[in-house]
Amino acid sequence: MNLKLNPLKIEPNDPFKNDLLGRKEEVLNLSLLAANVNSPAVIAIDSRWGTGKTTFIRLWEQHLKTEKLPSLYFNAWETDFSDEPLVSFLGEMNEGLKSLIGVNQQASDAWEKAKAAGKQIAKRGIPALVKIGTAGIIDADKIIEDEIMKVTGSLAGDALDNYLQQKKAIFEFHEALTKFINQSADGRPLVIFVDELDRCRPNYAIELLERIKHLFSTKGLVFVLALDKKQLGHSIQAVYGNGIDSNGYLRRFIDFEYQLKEPDKANYINSLFSSLELDKFFAPRKQYSELQYDQEHLKNVFVMLATGLQLSLREIEQLLASINIAIRTAKENEYIFPALLVFLVISKHFNFDAYERYIADEGEEFELIDYLYKIVSAKKRIDNFECALVEGLLIAAKNNQFKKSESPRLLKHKEILKNEQLDFNERNYSEIVCNVVSRPSARGGMDLKRLKDRINWLSRFEISSASE
Repeated sequence: MNLKLNPLKIEPNDPFKNDLLGRKEEVLNLSLLAANVNSPAVIAIDSRWGTGKTTFIRLWEQHLKTEKLPSLYFNAWETDFSDEPLVSFLGEMNEGLKSLIGVNQQASDAWEKAKAAGKQIAKRGIPALVKIGTAGIIDADKIIEDEIMKVTGSLAGDALDNYLQQKKAIFEFHEALTKFINQSADGRPLVIFVDELDRCRPNYAIELLERIKHLFSTKGLVFVLALDKKQLGHSIQAVYGNGIDSNGYLRRFIDFEYQLKEPDKANYINSLFSSLELDKFFAPRKQYSELQYDQEHLKNVFVMLATGLQLSLREIEQLLASINIAIRTAKENEYIFPALLVFLVISKHFNFDAYERYIADEGEEFELIDYLYKIVSAKKRIDNFECALVEGLLIAAKNNQFKKSESPRLLKHKEILKNEQLDFNERNYSEIVCNVVSRPSARGGMDLKRLKDRINWLSRFEISSASE
């Protein structure tokens, strides 16, 4: 029994073997772009948090390794405890480049020179030089003036000397880095993946981005940045003020932007069902006529809601893992009403106040039904069995224990059924709702308190996702 999702296992010799999102074509196309682009170049993989950016670039990195193409991976978030991004970056590159350098003494010597120059740049620490490329957005002359004015008149000459020495160190760094690339990569571009940039402290993220552009702008280098452009824009504004054009600022550093393809959520959810072994859980329940469609209802309602709410991959993983835990304590022949359970779990997560009002003893179903209608548009809802099923169960759960008269929503559906002039699909939808409310399992076995307790039990768990 699997209670949680395991991280994607990327096979060294077949990176796409366990890929649940069909990313192979995207990786192959971007690999061709990286191999043929006029370097230096910076490619941004732009996608919101939780949409699988880390998994994507890990697949891409392994594909390059399989093809014997030089690449490195750098997780910016894991190093943002450092005060100087350049030091962290050079340190991580140093580890990753060992296998690439191998026994090539010339490449090794060139890299040592580059590191030495990089240390001098980081040590001196005047930010003006690495900000020169942003002139037009940021007043570079003002930055230099401010830095020099920090010292008294007697030290102004030292500050200027420091500035000129740093400029020399940057030139030496570029020269050594270019020599290293020529010696180690055999004319092929070195692809450096930078992950989690948008999760870093604002200052750290921006300084790292600036250093990548200004210090590593060397022929033969291609950077791939995995980021959420909107979130990174907030970091830029946090550093330089709300008045800055964050998109214009980023265009100074990024040559190509690529939006990850929206994955097929139904296929992804099907894969997660298999990973969590939910088919094994539901198999013995199929011998009971009232429970035989539980698995189908759970899956179809989850797909409907995940699509309507445009859930990220991470949200899908976490919510499905929660639902998996919630149902695992149920007996083989116990009613769990999976369609309603799924909707209530998601409602509690995204519309907590409406959920709380619904499960209260004197609560009504109207607000959550309206929320369901917002998730599933009228055009899609009218011939959607799963939507009618959830609506019927929302009515039945309240009618079962707390109502002395029929729900106004149910009466409305009964009126629709009587009106033969209405569209067939509309009348059919109402018929499903009425049938769900009137079926024996809804009338006699609907225990909202037990469902509420099962859902509340989940609040004791903290569930992490398997991947980014």
